[in-house]
Amino acid sequence: MTSTIPLLEPDPYVVALDEVAALDAQIAMLSAVRARRVTEARNHLHRQAPSDTSTGGPVWSTARVERVELVTELALLTRRTEHRTATLVDTSTALVDRLPATLAAVTSGAVSWEHAEMVAKHADGLEGEALATYDAKLASLAVEVNPRQLEKKARHEVELVQPSTAVERAENAAATRRIYVDPAADGMACLTLFAPAPEIHAIADRAIRLAAGLKQGGDPRSMGHLKVDVLTDLLLNGETSIPGATRGIRGRVHVMVPAMTLLGVGDEAAILRSYGPIDPATAAQLTAEATSWRRILTDPISGRILTTDPRDYRPTARMIDHARLVHPTCVFPGCTVPAEQADMDHTEDHAYGGDTIPENLAPLSTEHHRVKHHTRWQFIQNVDDTLTATSPAGHAYLVRPQGQMKPAPRQLVALVAATAAAATTPEEELGDCPF
Repeated sequence: MTSTIPLLEPDPYVVALDEVAALDAQIAMLSAVRARRVTEARNHLHRQAPSDTSTGGPVWSTARVERVELVTELALLTRRTEHRTATLVDTSTALVDRLPATLAAVTSGAVSWEHAEMVAKHADGLEGEALATYDAKLASLAVEVNPRQLEKKARHEVELVQPSTAVERAENAAATRRIYVDPAADGMACLTLFAPAPEIHAIADRAIRLAAGLKQGGDPRSMGHLKVDVLTDLLLNGETSIPGATRGIRGRVHVMVPAMTLLGVGDEAAILRSYGPIDPATAAQLTAEATSWRRILTDPISGRILTTDPRDYRPTARMIDHARLVHPTCVFPGCTVPAEQADMDHTEDHAYGGDTIPENLAPLSTEHHRVKHHTRWQFIQNVDDTLTATSPAGHAYLVRPQGQMKPAPRQLVALVAATAAAATTPEEELGDCPF
């Protein structure tokens, strides 16, 4: 008599995990292919030798025009931010041109794209034998650690192969300090402060100490909430110690609230400038505490903001305000810089006959203003407040007006028209009317 041993079914959990790891390897392989294609695109653009298209001011080098055209083009095609696209371009070209060992590791699927970004980021400034040693060592280490661990090792290896550049690299890094805002869900947002590590740790330490003091005093809020609240209070109500800085400046926000919503009979959301819709309670609180008001007229049929300003050589304050209301952010596709921080641009260049009228004005961030004038990007304003942006490669993007309100309901428009018609005075009763 013979017996058979039943075959064990593979654990589906283990199978799923193995499939994830296999897919990650495939993604890495495709990332290596993408790196080569990005580098090819850069090389093809370089052969085109695009030149500066501006009519005045400092002339951009061909290399700068190439860089800006490639990054803006890829950012919109791949729906990335320009910052992330620049990282993609820099990592891709570094792997293909300078880091063969790391590229081979990514191509084999042994190392992820996130690892490659870390290797490329810290390879900047290395040359010759130092670069080759660094590349070989990091490609080997990347197989054993995660990207964050690899970054620490990368900094260490850079110090070993080129220690004399540490101060210079720190100074260059400090020159990139900045803050930026990212909107989140449910009326929240993230404020990122990118600054030298000592200052960041000192800020965090101060928040912890202040929060701890309040907690010891019996404040019921959690430490996490207290740290956020004390920093917010310091930023909004504290005074700067920087010599020459204006004291007493307070934060300012812009909120567009439809009158019917404010009266409690409409349901259209209020709009927080540079963020989007906010809840009625928050809008009511902001409007109750507002220090000033402005009435904005909109077309009840289309929702367009109306203006009656005449033409002028320079944009008037009302023209600029109108353009910022229609487009609360820079009109370059994908840009989120607030209109108040942007330049006011003649869409049709004034040097080529463009009129200084609201229909030819739009906000462009300082950087994208330069892009428009120095590269082959083209912009056209349409009659409905939209703009058409055409890239150097010929791709067209429609930029919609974010400041536009919803048209009034058809029933309301019809009711107002009927009421106005019923109230019209016959011509024979207007004989003595002076106007």
